[in-house]
Amino acid sequence: MSVYTIAAEVSADFLDRLAAVESGGDDAAYNARENAHGRYQIRSAYLADANQRLGADYTLHDMHDPVKAERVVRAYLMRYGESYERRTGQPATDEVLCRIHNGGPLGAEKDCTLAYAEKFKEVAR
Repeated sequence: MSVYTIAAEVSADFLDRLAAVESGGDDAAYNARENAHGRYQIRSAYLADANQRLGADYTLHDMHDPVKAERVVRAYLMRYGESYERRTGQPATDEVLCRIHNGGPLGAEKDCTLAYAEKFKEVAR
C-alpha cells in the first residue's frame, strides 16, 4: 500500500465545507452545551489530541482564530486519517475525514456519523 500525507488531501474546499456544516463559517461560534469553539466547533478532547501531535498549547479560546483552528483540524485529521488508511487499506476520503471530525478517531466506522456525512455532502452540492 502506498503511503501519502493526509494533510495534503485536506483541501481548502474541504475545510470550507466543514466550517459551513459546523458553524456556518462563524469564527465566533460557541456551543455552550458541548463547550465547542470556533468555525470547526472544536472541543477539549479534540484540541488536546491535536496539541499533542503539534507540540502546541492552544486553548479553546484560540479556536476562534481561523489559522490556529485550521492547524488543529489538519493535525487531528492527519493523525486519524493515516490511522484509518493503515487499519482499512482504504483511502481517507473527504467523507471519511468529516466522519472522523464528527465522531472521533474511529468516527468513519460509526453509524452515528452517517447523518453528519450527509450534511457534509449537501454543502458540496
